[in-house]
Amino acid sequence: MALSVRLPPEEENLLEKTARRLGRSKSDLARQAVHELCQKLAQEEHSAYARGKDLFEIGGLAKRPKDPLKQQIWEKLQYKHGYAGGQD
Repeated sequence: MALSVRLPPEEENLLEKTARRLGRSKSDLARQAVHELCQKLAQEEHSAYARGKDLFEIGGLAKRPKDPLKQQIWEKLQYKHGYAGGQD
């Protein structure tokens, strides 16, 4: 498949210099760049952060349970993690 890309003069000069220095064609370097960028974006898309991104910052602190035993545990956890005073 043929693809034409317009580059600003400074990027075109950089590509030409790099191709000459490496002894490779500009097309070869462009193909490699596209391939590496697409791989990087695909990996980021499948990262743990990306998979859970829609869940961040939508939750809140747990509400005080009604069961007395669970309340004691809840209060100890609130204290342990710096939420003394808790949330009802």
